[in-house]
Amino acid sequence: MIRICTSIWPCFIGIIALTTGALIGSETKPSKSPKKSIEQKTKIHRLDTQERAPYDAFTYLNRIPAKADEGEDILDFTARVYSRLANQEGRILIKLPQGMTREAYLGYKIFLSTDAKVSNGNCVTCHAPDKFTDFKLHKLNGDSPPRPTPSLRNLAERKIDIAEALQVKLAAIKSPNAPKAYRNIHLNKMDLTHLESFLKQLNDVDDKAFRELILNAKILNTLLD
Repeated sequence: MIRICTSIWPCFIGIIALTTGALIGSETKPSKSPKKSIEQKTKIHRLDTQERAPYDAFTYLNRIPAKADEGEDILDFTARVYSRLANQEGRILIKLPQGMTREAYLGYKIFLSTDAKVSNGNCVTCHAPDKFTDFKLHKLNGDSPPRPTPSLRNLAERKIDIAEALQVKLAAIKSPNAPKAYRNIHLNKMDLTHLESFLKQLNDVDDKAFRELILNAKILNTLLD
């Protein structure tokens, strides 16, 4: 009996040591903190987008749909947005984030416009929100090879001269082989200025600056339009 006890005792000690070590290890191992939601990180209520441009602050402030619903035609989408804008304008409730001007707002409406009878950019046909591209191939004219539609977001980061890019578009319109989407564009000099102002609102900022855009928003006096 004595021999049996002495042979078991070291094993018993080893089991205790292993168990104690496992417990200590589990206590000292750092636990992963739960992933914060967008609202927690930015401290902005009901924010559900990862985009951080002044334009995104504008759509958030005015409850404008960020993109077309699945299966929704782009013309139906723009009609829905225009209806929202008209409602807010009539009640003088359009809010502009810090830094966004009246000119940029007018440029946004030109960007959305697809009516060939009035000043319009017809831009939304190919550069649909929220990525501002349709991920398709298009020809600038009948003789050129098709090219993917570039996104209009973060043009500053890509060092693209917006005014020059708009002039290239206008030149393409005058081509006899211009595609239909280009032939429907009707812009004057002032329209180009407004469009340029709007496109500059598509450059991302950090979370802190994005929150400031919203906190320092101003009401647009639409009675002046």
